[in-house]
Amino acid sequence: MNWLYRHLYRNEKGFTLVELMIVIIILAILTGIAVPSYMVLRTRAREAAAKAELMNIATALEMYQVDKEAYPITSSGIAALAPVYMSVVPTTDPWGTASYAYVSDGTTYKLTCNSPTEGALNITNGQPDW
Repeated sequence: MNWLYRHLYRNEKGFTLVELMIVIIILAILTGIAVPSYMVLRTRAREAAAKAELMNIATALEMYQVDKEAYPITSSGIAALAPVYMSVVPTTDPWGTASYAYVSDGTTYKLTCNSPTEGALNITNGQPDW
């Protein structure tokens, strides 16, 4: 009984090196599983945000076309939509780059955002190609 008491209730406090290594290995495995999943979800969220912003810009362009009977030409760009048709016209995409491109001759337009994973997201005359 005395031997059992000494081994179960020893005076030494703290963790052994083996116990600490096991905890570190478990945390590394969990991190290795969680980080790639997080990155995939973050990429999907950015793509969805880019698509939503493109659709919002396209809606504002259609409202502009109804009022003015023409789309803004390329030189004035989508900045012509502010502040009447859009309170804030996005200048950068969800990835932080200025990759929204707008090309128009007044009768048709093409709006593009370059996604690192899906390639170019295009809207031509209000019709998305994704």
